[in-house]
Amino acid sequence: MQFGNNGETNSRNLVIALVLFVVLVFANDHFFGSAKTEKKDSEKCEKVATTENVEISTRESAPKSHDLSIDDALTKESMVFVENKYMIGAINLDDGTIDSVVLKDYKETIASDSKNVMLLMPKGTSSESYYSVSYFDNTNNEKVDNKMVWVSDTDSPVVLLRLESKNGLTIDRTITLDDQYLIKIKDNITNISGKEISISASSSFVKRNPKQNNYAVVHEGIIGNFFGKIEEVKYKDIENETTVKDCDWVGYTDIYWLCSIVNKEKNLFNISYSKSEDGLYKISLKRKEDIKLSPNTNTELEYTLFTGPKDISILNKYKERLDADKFEMAIDFGWFFMITKPLVQFMNMLASVLPNMGLVILILTLFFKLITYPLIKKSFISAAKIRELQPKIGAIQKLYANDKVRINQELIALYKKEKVSPMSGCLPMLLQAPVFFCLYKVFFINIKMRHAPLFGWINDLSSPDSTYLFNLFGAIDWTPPGILQIGIWPLIMGISMFLQQKLTSANKNSTVEKTSEQKMQENMMLILPIMFTYICSSFPVGVVVYWTISNVFGILQQRHFNKKIKLQK
Repeated sequence: MQFGNNGETNSRNLVIALVLFVVLVFANDHFFGSAKTEKKDSEKCEKVATTENVEISTRESAPKSHDLSIDDALTKESMVFVENKYMIGAINLDDGTIDSVVLKDYKETIASDSKNVMLLMPKGTSSESYYSVSYFDNTNNEKVDNKMVWVSDTDSPVVLLRLESKNGLTIDRTITLDDQYLIKIKDNITNISGKEISISASSSFVKRNPKQNNYAVVHEGIIGNFFGKIEEVKYKDIENETTVKDCDWVGYTDIYWLCSIVNKEKNLFNISYSKSEDGLYKISLKRKEDIKLSPNTNTELEYTLFTGPKDISILNKYKERLDADKFEMAIDFGWFFMITKPLVQFMNMLASVLPNMGLVILILTLFFKLITYPLIKKSFISAAKIRELQPKIGAIQKLYANDKVRINQELIALYKKEKVSPMSGCLPMLLQAPVFFCLYKVFFINIKMRHAPLFGWINDLSSPDSTYLFNLFGAIDWTPPGILQIGIWPLIMGISMFLQQKLTSANKNSTVEKTSEQKMQENMMLILPIMFTYICSSFPVGVVVYWTISNVFGILQQRHFNKKIKLQK
């Protein structure tokens, strides 16, 4: 390779740009290809139940054996409700299960009549997801909570339940909601039989037909802190029952939500997870040793369940309160968590003081421009020096036209003497790639971006731009196919990228005449904005806004350095 040959420098930049483009195409198709489809699917209206003016939705279809509607399930006489400021829980008195959890502050979609997010769903429905605690009387071979009625004395946000078994066991259960998203179940078990009874204790977190977006960039399935390390198991990889003896917490996760058991007494309980043949996933918490109760004695057991958003500030709070190590890592920060995690915290800090997420993106862009300023400055200075050296470079190439090895040697000596590096122009472009993907990840997983408005028609920065060029931005009552769904912000981004490429191209080889090869390469570089416009049309609009603002700042930087270099001549 001939160092300093401007044609080959252009080729190098073109190769880098094309590699980035291929990576983006792969990432879009493999990781995020279903984004628009999933967005539409999530807006489908399903069967609804209303509890304390909170609307709830679930799936439409159901297996015949689980065809109970949520409305029917939640209006049964055996249901008792418990609530606090942030959520409503339903408790089935037939067996004491936590049968549903509805989040008051989160909607399924941005529509004004959207249903609230429902994390747990009643037993017997197509997407049942519930938590149950059970005991087995080994002495009398009796399942203590099977088909027995709980007598309830309610006082929201606390529910008091009582069960009396046939063979002399009483269970006084207290279900309490804390001030946010934690459910605590405390069981006081008393033996009034007059003889010793041996009891085994367990609980199960059941989920049937979990909704999956199938984004490879975000883990969906079981997640937990096993042996001091975060482990992730996709639904498709769950087969036989797997037991984990050392577990701080474990639960079900998707992009924004977590339903987790916190194993506060891991020295007493083992945790396992499994999948049945009919698609029922189960996380089980089992006491290691049976409880032996003498007559007229009692024991107390406690279970802790988190059901809420994957907000890093909330998870950090429960991490400290529950001593749940790495609880905030339920958020899928990815391989570059050392970058994405502080970025999420930085964004959330800005969001807490700024009225609009657009301002957060603006400040974030400025922040990265300041960090990369020294590299960008060095790149522009080096590029200017190389332009000045073009006559000498051309002379060397002409003098040793038949000896490429000698050309490289002479050019290396020239660059060393002039203290310039032909590769410095590639550094800002290479640096932008990991930064861009980290920001993509942050915008994708940060719940603060979910349904966050910008201005005008942008009311959800976590979704693609919904105004399309090929239906004249809504003027024509027609939804274009996915390949033609190009919105306003991707177009603005493409234009800004085109202007930046044009400005860069205008500055190259201003002292010498461009060859036909160089002109062709520059024309290819100008085609890239069209390609990136198409790819970015399916990206969350927050990412596109960031890239657009970054391009604008890049154009301003180029003009500033160009003027500064001219003044120095």
